[in-house]
Amino acid sequence: MSDNGNEQKKYRYLVTMRWYVETDEELVAGATETDEKLLDMVRHQSNGKPCLPDCPTRNIEGYGILDYHYFMGDNKTVYMSTDKIKN
Repeated sequence: MSDNGNEQKKYRYLVTMRWYVETDEELVAGATETDEKLLDMVRHQSNGKPCLPDCPTRNIEGYGILDYHYFMGDNKTVYMSTDKIKN
């Protein structure tokens, strides 16, 4: 806080989100090349176009990639698929 007491206090929060994606190839989560392929998928809009440079998915501080079988099940909506991405 400033000496004069006029500075507004800031509150910080960590927000995590989950996107379900699917690929046309089997990938091993944790490998650098695999992680980059999967992260690139969420850096696209749901219509398949690339996100802008200021998109939150392009400016992440950390991430976790998990096999969907443990968390997704078969009833979750897939955010991005390799066949949706437009080059």
